Amino acid sequence: MRKVLPFFLGIFLVVVVGAYWVLNYTGSNKDLATGSPYLITVEPGMTTADIANLLHKQKLVKTPEAFRLEAKFRGLERDLQAGRYEITAGMSNSEIVEVLSKGQVQRVKFTVPEGFTVVKTAKKIEAEGLGSAEKFIEAARNYTPYPYMETSDPNVIYKAEGFIFPSTYMFDIGMNEKDMLAMMVKEFNTQMNKENIPEEAEKQKMSIRDLVNMAALVEMEAVFKEEQPRIAGVFLRRLEIYMPIQSDTTIQYILGTQKEEITIADTRIQNPYNTYQNPGLPPGPISSPGMSAIKAVLNPEKTEYLYFVAEKDGHHRFTKTYAEHLKAIEDIHGPQ
Repeated sequence: MRKVLPFFLGIFLVVVVGAYWVLNYTGSNKDLATGSPYLITVEPGMTTADIANLLHKQKLVKTPEAFRLEAKFRGLERDLQAGRYEITAGMSNSEIVEVLSKGQVQRVKFTVPEGFTVVKTAKKIEAEGLGSAEKFIEAARNYTPYPYMETSDPNVIYKAEGFIFPSTYMFDIGMNEKDMLAMMVKEFNTQMNKENIPEEAEKQKMSIRDLVNMAALVEMEAVFKEEQPRIAGVFLRRLEIYMPIQSDTTIQYILGTQKEEITIADTRIQNPYNTYQNPGLPPGPISSPGMSAIKAVLNPEKTEYLYFVAEKDGHHRFTKTYAEHLKAIEDIHGPQ
């Protein structure tokens, strides 16, 4: 055995070195190098052979067999993951296997600002070339993965409205619109639980849907976050005394545009979302509120104010009576 063992060790070493040399020689794709990145999609269920052929057709690997050998030699044949990848022509088989086995899919950044609606979010997705606005809007119409999103009110336009968390997301290239929406709504749920919002809402006997509904109004009215608790206090006080909320932001939601000045005629539009004509909260949220607006509703500033009007710098002047309110409007905007 002592004489045979060195022989077998020698053979094993030759095989290993030979395999390593073959892999490096056949695994180099320098001849294909152009420096250009290519996007490839590895579909779920694709085998190593399928992936190798795909890469070969895209002129990213010289021979499919060499790529398969690389994955097999490294024990990663079953670890190549589905997804959308960016592969630069000239990368070696070893480098490509590394990317695919780690699931380093190509991603793109997308931001949902506070106060965005379903429609504005959809249009931003389309404008940035990430998907179809129409498909996103359709997905949001009846998407309710969490019980608190459910509503039987037939006047609600989009059940997902208000539950798209304002944040920056990393989308996989090629992600469909419903999956984008699912990611945003899941983030809302995550952040709500992280901040113990459901427990706080329950203490105040407020449903999550009503909380978000009110927070959306506060988000849209307040230019400066420090005013959110006071605005929330005004709206909540109006609800307590059965006074219409009369928020211009609900009129803008109906019109689908940020109108600089709401007219008397606008406030007379017959629509369930019109808080001038209908008492209480609108059928559903009118935008995606940020966490500060949600917390403002749970921790409102308690005052005797019932009115406010925007100053020219975006701050608001708060008043207790309608006469004071009219005077404030005249001071800021001139005789009406």
